[in-house]
Amino acid sequence: MKLSTTHLLFAAATLFAAPAIDAQDQVDIGLHRNGDQLDVHVRPASNFNGIFSSLVFTIRWDRATEATLGAIQQTGAPAYYMPVAKSGAVRQHGTFNYQVYAGFGMTSLQALETAWNAGEEYVVVSIPVSGKGEFELVNDAFTEEPANNADYYVSLGGQDRTGIIYKGLATAEEDGSVSIQPNPNNGRFIFTFATATPVDVTVEVVNALGQSVFNETLREFQGTYRKEMDLTSMSNGVYYLKVKRGEMSSTHKIVYR
Repeated sequence: MKLSTTHLLFAAATLFAAPAIDAQDQVDIGLHRNGDQLDVHVRPASNFNGIFSSLVFTIRWDRATEATLGAIQQTGAPAYYMPVAKSGAVRQHGTFNYQVYAGFGMTSLQALETAWNAGEEYVVVSIPVSGKGEFELVNDAFTEEPANNADYYVSLGGQDRTGIIYKGLATAEEDGSVSIQPNPNNGRFIFTFATATPVDVTVEVVNALGQSVFNETLREFQGTYRKEMDLTSMSNGVYYLKVKRGEMSSTHKIVYR
């Protein structure tokens, strides 16, 4: 049977089109605490086995906690299809530290005999942490600055497939005694925590600009601390509860909708 030019062009287009399970939809990102390290997960909306071209994300934490991020750890296929590195040193903005990360890939998942399934989560990088505090994946005023260019971004096969940050906050296990209810809230909430032994306690609530909206210091406090907060006279958005008990500091996200 003789093939026409049209048939040949169609066959070539089919052959060189992206693999059958090459993703055409967005990829989301999340940050999970795993013991003494943070795991960065990606979650594709579609099946994918092509080239994970690029990745940018930024982790933010309260400078007062004196927590630190260690050297990147990558194992298995992600180390080959998406090698990630720090993009510059830790930068400071307001009361926070920021670390930007970037990665560039040239090897397809298919070449490594692996693939992503739609809706599943995949760890692409792990980052050891030290100190007590909370770390957060963010797009904020700092990351949005053109000079920083640090908003979450992902491309597949050279095409922008940036999704959402579906889980931004990674809570330290040591901070589990701090409770904020409800969270998210309508501007009214209650937060509590406990101290087993007498210790100096400082409690502060700040807005996203680092401005204090509540501050209290207690000397040699022991027992359960309980505070009813009402932020309805202020703008809705993200606030942060900072608790310092002796030498231990922690920061907790409050979402006022």
